[in-house]
Amino acid sequence: LAVMNDLFVSEPARGTGLADALILACADEARRHGALSLGWQTAKDNKRAQKVYERVSAERSEWLDYSLAL
Repeated sequence: LAVMNDLFVSEPARGTGLADALILACADEARRHGALSLGWQTAKDNKRAQKVYERVSAERSEWLDYSLAL
């Protein structure tokens, strides 16, 4: 499993297909290193990002995220 920690596209570049291209480039790099999948997270209310992820055929996971404040 490869993990894509952050993906940010500047406001002027949004809607240009850049996010799709970046995700697919990350997937290609992960595949090149032998990863069988690429994972990432997004906020539940980030509907715009979720549309991008659906466009690149990503599947929603059933996992829940946890963190421990230190």
